[in-house]
Amino acid sequence: MAHSDNSLVTGRISGTLNKELVFREWQGKTIVAKAPRKRKGDPNSKQAETQEKFLLASRYARAIIKSTDKSMAEAYATVLRPRQNVYSRALEDFLNPPHVKSINTRKYKGATGDKIVVRAVDDFRVVSVQVEIYAANGTLLEEGKAEQDINGLDWIYTATQANNPLAGTKITAIATDVPGNEGILAVSL
Repeated sequence: MAHSDNSLVTGRISGTLNKELVFREWQGKTIVAKAPRKRKGDPNSKQAETQEKFLLASRYARAIIKSTDKSMAEAYATVLRPRQNVYSRALEDFLNPPHVKSINTRKYKGATGDKIVVRAVDDFRVVSVQVEIYAANGTLLEEGKAEQDINGLDWIYTATQANNPLAGTKITAIATDVPGNEGILAVSL
């Protein structure tokens, strides 16, 4: 990709040249790129799935920009990367689900009031973490929302039910981000 500082040769041009080159202006510079080619044939299943995902992401990003409540657009604007706008930041957030990095069960001994610490991260913001505790036989013992720790990374869940014996217990953490994507991690004790 070539760049120009709007010289005498390129001036302030934009558009397509002979279906080979595309000129556009970005932050006061003219950018020249290879023109996109039209796809031949129908997309395969993986390509169709990706197209559907991008369509939904695009609708989400447009909704953020067109919303009368500008708080989300302003929040995205505070975390822009170089050469990024609010639309592309919202699109990126939609396409990247949160990631549950770890479930720390050192303080969980199966008693009421024991703590489970979940570390969940996202490229923008994790809005909630749901914790589910399953007995060794697979039945759901309890579930609930974790509270965000002051460090901004960890979420702390306080057990409300006794769970004995612990062997075979499965703990699942589900992190949700702003667009509603989920990241899941499960550990067995």
